[in-house]
Amino acid sequence: MKYFQVMLEGRNFLIEVDGKEELLGYFTTRWVKASSPEDAELKAVDLIKRDDHLICMTKNMDGSEPTPMIYLSEMRHVNWFEYYRRKPGKGYSFFPIDNSES
Repeated sequence: MKYFQVMLEGRNFLIEVDGKEELLGYFTTRWVKASSPEDAELKAVDLIKRDDHLICMTKNMDGSEPTPMIYLSEMRHVNWFEYYRRKPGKGYSFFPIDNSES
């Protein structure tokens, strides 16, 4: 098994902020142990899809438009020490999405 740092970008997440729904994107990093880069990407995305906090605050997870999407932004192989110091990762850096982008 290898260790990976996986940065993901989320887009089209409808989230309530100060009582108003806003279309947001985010960047987040997850640290995973996987047999290949492809497997690392799948494991990192799965961590996001199972994040109860993100699920609870997202208003369009029920299949309504626009569809939330998760993309691989960057990935790098890391050594075991860095992985164990940081795993699995949490949190999100949100940014507004201009309606003309979606």
